[in-house]
Amino acid sequence: MQELLSSSVNLYSQIRKLFQGSIEACREIEPEFASFAGAQMSYYSSRCQSMNILLQEWKLWDCDILMRSALECATRFLFVCIAPSPERKNRIEEYSVHLNEVEDIQRSERARIAARNTLDSEAAMLFGGAVLDDEDEVALRARWPKPRRKLLKQKWSFSEIVHSLEKFKQDDLDLTNYGSLLHSYGLSSHLIHADQTAMDLMYDRATRTADVRALQERAHFARLAVEQTSMIFLCWRAFEHASGRKNSTKEIAERLILLYEEGNQYHHEFALSQQHLYK
Repeated sequence: MQELLSSSVNLYSQIRKLFQGSIEACREIEPEFASFAGAQMSYYSSRCQSMNILLQEWKLWDCDILMRSALECATRFLFVCIAPSPERKNRIEEYSVHLNEVEDIQRSERARIAARNTLDSEAAMLFGGAVLDDEDEVALRARWPKPRRKLLKQKWSFSEIVHSLEKFKQDDLDLTNYGSLLHSYGLSSHLIHADQTAMDLMYDRATRTADVRALQERAHFARLAVEQTSMIFLCWRAFEHASGRKNSTKEIAERLILLYEEGNQYHHEFALSQQHLYK
Protein backbone atom coordinates (compact mmCIF):
# COMPACT_ATOMS: atom_id res chain seq x y z
CA MET A 1 0.00 0.00 0.00
CA GLN A 2 2.88 2.34 0.73
CA GLU A 3 4.09 1.86 -2.84
CA LEU A 4 0.70 3.07 -4.08
CA LEU A 5 0.94 6.12 -1.84
CA SER A 6 4.49 6.80 -3.02
CA SER A 7 3.41 6.61 -6.67
CA SER A 8 0.53 8.98 -5.98
CA VAL A 9 2.71 11.48 -4.11
CA ASN A 10 5.34 11.48 -6.87
CA LEU A 11 2.74 12.16 -9.56
CA TYR A 12 1.06 14.75 -7.35
CA SER A 13 4.36 16.62 -6.99
CA GLN A 14 4.86 16.73 -10.74
CA ILE A 15 1.33 18.01 -11.35
CA ARG A 16 1.71 20.63 -8.63
CA LYS A 17 4.91 21.91 -10.22
CA LEU A 18 3.20 22.22 -13.61
CA PHE A 19 0.20 23.86 -11.95
CA GLN A 20 2.45 26.43 -10.27
CA GLY A 21 3.98 27.22 -13.66
CA SER A 22 0.52 27.75 -15.13
CA ILE A 23 -0.42 30.09 -12.28
CA GLU A 24 2.73 32.18 -12.74
CA ALA A 25 2.09 32.43 -16.48
CA CYS A 26 -1.40 33.75 -15.73
CA ARG A 27 -0.31 36.52 -13.34
CA GLU A 28 0.23 39.20 -15.99
CA ILE A 29 -3.07 38.43 -17.71
CA GLU A 30 -5.43 37.80 -14.79
CA PRO A 31 -3.59 38.62 -11.56
CA GLU A 32 -6.67 38.22 -9.36
CA PHE A 33 -7.42 34.80 -10.80
CA ALA A 34 -3.78 33.74 -10.42
CA SER A 35 -3.70 34.89 -6.79
CA PHE A 36 -6.97 33.10 -6.08
CA ALA A 37 -5.65 29.90 -7.67
CA GLY A 38 -2.37 30.09 -5.76
CA ALA A 39 -4.11 30.50 -2.40
CA GLN A 40 -6.60 27.71 -3.07
CA MET A 41 -3.99 25.23 -4.22
CA SER A 42 -1.71 26.08 -1.30
CA TYR A 43 -4.56 25.22 1.07
CA TYR A 44 -5.40 22.06 -0.88
CA SER A 45 -1.78 20.87 -0.91
CA SER A 46 -1.41 21.48 2.80
CA ARG A 47 -4.45 19.30 3.51
CA CYS A 48 -3.06 16.56 1.25
CA GLN A 49 0.29 16.60 3.04
CA SER A 50 -1.50 16.05 6.34
CA MET A 51 -3.59 13.30 4.78
CA ASN A 52 -0.48 11.47 3.68
CA ILE A 53 0.89 11.50 7.22
CA LEU A 54 -2.37 9.99 8.44
CA LEU A 55 -2.34 7.38 5.67
CA GLN A 56 1.13 6.26 6.70
CA GLU A 57 -0.23 5.80 10.23
CA TRP A 58 -3.28 3.95 8.82
CA LYS A 59 -5.65 6.58 10.30
CA LEU A 60 -8.18 6.18 7.50
CA TRP A 61 -11.22 7.73 9.18
CA ASP A 62 -9.25 10.83 10.21
CA CYS A 63 -7.84 11.08 6.70
CA ASP A 64 -11.38 11.00 5.31
CA ILE A 65 -12.27 14.01 7.49
CA LEU A 66 -9.37 15.97 6.00
CA MET A 67 -10.29 14.78 2.51
CA ARG A 68 -13.65 16.53 2.86
CA SER A 69 -11.87 19.83 3.52
CA ALA A 70 -9.62 19.31 0.48
CA LEU A 71 -12.59 18.30 -1.66
CA GLU A 72 -14.58 21.39 -0.69
CA CYS A 73 -11.60 23.57 -1.60
CA ALA A 74 -11.14 21.87 -4.98
CA THR A 75 -14.87 21.94 -5.75
CA ARG A 76 -15.19 25.68 -5.15
CA PHE A 77 -12.05 26.25 -7.20
CA LEU A 78 -13.61 24.35 -10.11
CA PHE A 79 -16.78 26.42 -9.72
CA VAL A 80 -14.72 29.55 -10.33
CA CYS A 81 -12.79 28.01 -13.22
CA ILE A 82 -15.83 27.00 -15.28
CA ALA A 83 -17.28 30.52 -15.26
CA PRO A 84 -16.72 32.85 -18.24
CA SER A 85 -14.30 35.68 -17.55
CA PRO A 86 -16.78 38.35 -16.29
CA GLU A 87 -18.60 35.88 -14.05
CA ARG A 88 -15.30 34.39 -12.92
CA LYS A 89 -14.29 37.77 -11.48
CA ASN A 90 -17.67 38.00 -9.78
CA ARG A 91 -17.29 34.54 -8.22
CA ILE A 92 -13.81 35.35 -6.94
CA GLU A 93 -15.22 38.48 -5.27
CA GLU A 94 -18.15 36.54 -3.84
CA TYR A 95 -15.82 33.94 -2.35
CA SER A 96 -13.05 36.28 -1.18
CA VAL A 97 -15.13 39.27 -0.02
CA HIS A 98 -18.86 38.67 0.16
CA LEU A 99 -18.84 35.27 1.86
CA ASN A 100 -16.21 36.58 4.24
CA GLU A 101 -18.44 39.52 5.18
CA VAL A 102 -21.31 37.12 5.88
CA GLU A 103 -19.00 35.00 8.02
CA ASP A 104 -17.85 38.16 9.86
CA ILE A 105 -21.42 38.70 11.04
CA GLN A 106 -21.81 35.14 12.28
CA ARG A 107 -18.31 35.00 13.76
CA SER A 108 -18.97 38.22 15.66
CA GLU A 109 -22.18 36.77 17.11
CA ARG A 110 -20.38 33.63 18.32
CA ALA A 111 -17.45 35.62 19.74
CA ARG A 112 -19.83 37.91 21.66
CA ILE A 113 -21.54 34.91 23.27
CA ALA A 114 -18.19 33.29 24.09
CA ALA A 115 -16.83 36.49 25.66
CA ARG A 116 -19.96 36.86 27.76
CA ASN A 117 -19.87 33.30 29.07
CA THR A 118 -16.19 32.61 29.68
CA LEU A 119 -14.84 32.82 33.21
CA ASP A 120 -11.34 33.63 31.99
CA SER A 121 -10.69 37.37 31.70
CA GLU A 122 -7.91 36.94 29.13
CA ALA A 123 -10.10 34.67 27.01
CA ALA A 124 -12.90 37.23 27.25
CA MET A 125 -10.50 39.91 26.02
CA LEU A 126 -9.42 37.78 23.06
CA PHE A 127 -12.97 36.77 22.16
CA GLY A 128 -13.99 40.42 22.40
CA GLY A 129 -11.38 41.28 19.80
CA ALA A 130 -13.33 39.23 17.27
CA VAL A 131 -16.56 41.13 17.91
CA LEU A 132 -17.39 43.70 15.26
CA ASP A 133 -17.61 47.38 16.15
CA ASP A 134 -21.23 48.52 16.37
CA GLU A 135 -20.86 50.72 13.30
CA ASP A 136 -19.26 47.96 11.22
CA GLU A 137 -21.87 45.42 12.29
CA VAL A 138 -24.75 47.74 11.43
CA ALA A 139 -23.23 48.39 7.99
CA LEU A 140 -22.68 44.67 7.29
CA ARG A 141 -26.18 43.71 8.41
CA ALA A 142 -27.64 46.41 6.20
CA ARG A 143 -25.60 45.14 3.25
CA TRP A 144 -26.35 41.49 4.03
CA PRO A 145 -29.89 41.01 5.37
CA LYS A 146 -30.71 37.38 6.18
CA PRO A 147 -32.52 36.54 2.91
CA ARG A 148 -29.56 37.81 0.86
CA ARG A 149 -27.10 35.94 3.08
CA LYS A 150 -29.09 32.74 2.65
CA LEU A 151 -29.10 33.03 -1.14
CA LEU A 152 -25.35 33.59 -1.31
CA LYS A 153 -24.54 30.69 1.00
CA GLN A 154 -26.90 28.43 -0.94
CA LYS A 155 -25.17 29.32 -4.22
CA TRP A 156 -21.82 28.35 -2.69
CA SER A 157 -22.99 25.21 -0.91
CA PHE A 158 -21.24 21.99 -1.91
CA SER A 159 -24.34 20.29 -3.31
CA GLU A 160 -25.36 23.32 -5.40
CA ILE A 161 -21.87 23.65 -6.86
CA VAL A 162 -21.75 19.93 -7.69
CA HIS A 163 -25.03 20.28 -9.59
CA SER A 164 -23.50 23.14 -11.58
CA LEU A 165 -20.33 21.19 -12.31
CA GLU A 166 -22.30 18.17 -13.52
CA LYS A 167 -23.75 20.32 -16.30
CA PHE A 168 -20.34 21.38 -17.59
CA LYS A 169 -18.91 19.64 -20.62
CA GLN A 170 -16.54 21.06 -23.22
CA ASP A 171 -13.93 19.48 -25.47
CA ASP A 172 -11.07 20.10 -23.04
CA LEU A 173 -12.96 19.68 -19.75
CA ASP A 174 -15.77 17.28 -18.87
CA LEU A 175 -17.20 17.42 -15.33
CA THR A 176 -20.47 15.58 -15.94
CA ASN A 177 -19.49 12.73 -13.60
CA TYR A 178 -18.51 14.98 -10.71
CA GLY A 179 -21.53 13.86 -8.71
CA SER A 180 -19.79 10.53 -8.10
CA LEU A 181 -17.98 12.26 -5.22
CA LEU A 182 -21.19 13.03 -3.31
CA HIS A 183 -21.26 9.65 -1.56
CA SER A 184 -17.76 9.81 -0.07
CA TYR A 185 -18.35 13.49 0.78
CA GLY A 186 -21.49 12.51 2.66
CA LEU A 187 -19.69 9.79 4.61
CA SER A 188 -16.94 12.19 5.67
CA SER A 189 -19.64 14.64 6.79
CA HIS A 190 -21.01 11.99 9.14
CA LEU A 191 -17.53 11.47 10.57
CA ILE A 192 -17.10 15.21 11.17
CA HIS A 193 -20.45 15.51 12.95
CA ALA A 194 -19.97 12.27 14.92
CA ASP A 195 -23.59 11.27 14.34
CA GLN A 196 -25.09 7.79 14.57
CA THR A 197 -24.16 6.96 10.98
CA ALA A 198 -20.51 7.65 11.84
CA MET A 199 -20.75 5.30 14.80
CA ASP A 200 -22.39 2.67 12.61
CA LEU A 201 -19.69 2.98 9.96
CA MET A 202 -16.91 2.45 12.46
CA TYR A 203 -18.75 -0.40 14.19
CA ASP A 204 -19.39 -2.15 10.89
CA ARG A 205 -15.70 -1.95 10.01
CA ALA A 206 -14.56 -3.15 13.42
CA THR A 207 -16.90 -6.16 13.51
CA ARG A 208 -16.14 -7.58 10.07
CA THR A 209 -14.04 -10.70 9.81
CA ALA A 210 -10.32 -10.00 9.72
CA ASP A 211 -9.91 -10.93 6.04
CA VAL A 212 -12.87 -8.81 4.86
CA ARG A 213 -11.82 -5.90 7.08
CA ALA A 214 -8.34 -6.00 5.55
CA LEU A 215 -9.80 -5.90 2.03
CA GLN A 216 -12.09 -3.01 2.95
CA GLU A 217 -9.31 -1.01 4.59
CA ARG A 218 -7.03 -1.46 1.58
CA ALA A 219 -9.81 -0.22 -0.72
CA HIS A 220 -10.38 2.74 1.61
CA PHE A 221 -6.66 3.54 1.66
CA ALA A 222 -6.44 3.30 -2.14
CA ARG A 223 -9.32 5.75 -2.63
CA LEU A 224 -7.76 8.32 -0.33
CA ALA A 225 -4.28 7.89 -1.82
CA VAL A 226 -5.42 8.24 -5.44
CA GLU A 227 -8.29 10.73 -5.15
CA GLN A 228 -6.13 13.61 -3.94
CA THR A 229 -3.91 13.31 -7.02
CA SER A 230 -6.87 12.93 -9.36
CA MET A 231 -8.39 16.10 -7.92
CA ILE A 232 -5.30 18.28 -8.31
CA PHE A 233 -5.01 17.08 -11.91
CA LEU A 234 -8.64 18.04 -12.51
CA CYS A 235 -8.08 21.45 -10.92
CA TRP A 236 -5.01 22.01 -13.09
CA ARG A 237 -6.95 21.05 -16.22
CA ALA A 238 -9.77 23.41 -15.21
CA PHE A 239 -7.30 26.24 -14.67
CA GLU A 240 -5.74 25.59 -18.07
CA HIS A 241 -9.22 25.67 -19.59
CA ALA A 242 -10.12 28.94 -17.86
CA SER A 243 -6.86 30.68 -18.74
CA GLY A 244 -6.97 29.50 -22.36
CA ARG A 245 -3.68 27.62 -22.20
CA LYS A 246 -3.14 24.56 -24.38
CA ASN A 247 -0.36 22.65 -22.66
CA SER A 248 -0.27 18.95 -23.45
CA THR A 249 -1.29 16.75 -20.52
CA LYS A 250 -1.11 13.41 -22.33
CA GLU A 251 1.87 12.02 -20.40
CA ILE A 252 0.45 13.08 -17.04
CA ALA A 253 -2.99 11.71 -17.95
CA GLU A 254 -1.48 8.36 -18.92
CA ARG A 255 0.37 8.14 -15.61
CA LEU A 256 -2.81 9.07 -13.76
CA ILE A 257 -4.68 6.26 -15.51
CA LEU A 258 -1.98 3.80 -14.45
CA LEU A 259 -2.24 5.09 -10.88
CA TYR A 260 -6.01 4.71 -10.98
CA GLU A 261 -5.70 1.14 -12.26
CA GLU A 262 -3.18 0.34 -9.53
CA GLY A 263 -5.56 1.61 -6.86
CA ASN A 264 -8.65 0.10 -8.45
CA GLN A 265 -7.38 -3.45 -7.93
CA TYR A 266 -8.05 -3.03 -4.20
CA HIS A 267 -11.61 -1.86 -4.86
CA HIS A 268 -12.08 -4.84 -7.17
CA GLU A 269 -10.83 -7.29 -4.53
CA PHE A 270 -13.20 -5.90 -1.91
CA ALA A 271 -16.13 -5.84 -4.36
CA LEU A 272 -15.57 -9.52 -5.18
CA SER A 273 -15.69 -10.37 -1.48
CA GLN A 274 -19.11 -8.72 -1.21
CA GLN A 275 -20.76 -10.06 -4.37
CA HIS A 276 -22.63 -12.80 -2.54
CA LEU A 277 -24.44 -10.20 -0.42
CA TYR A 278 -26.00 -8.42 -3.40
CA LYS A 279 -27.41 -11.27 -5.50
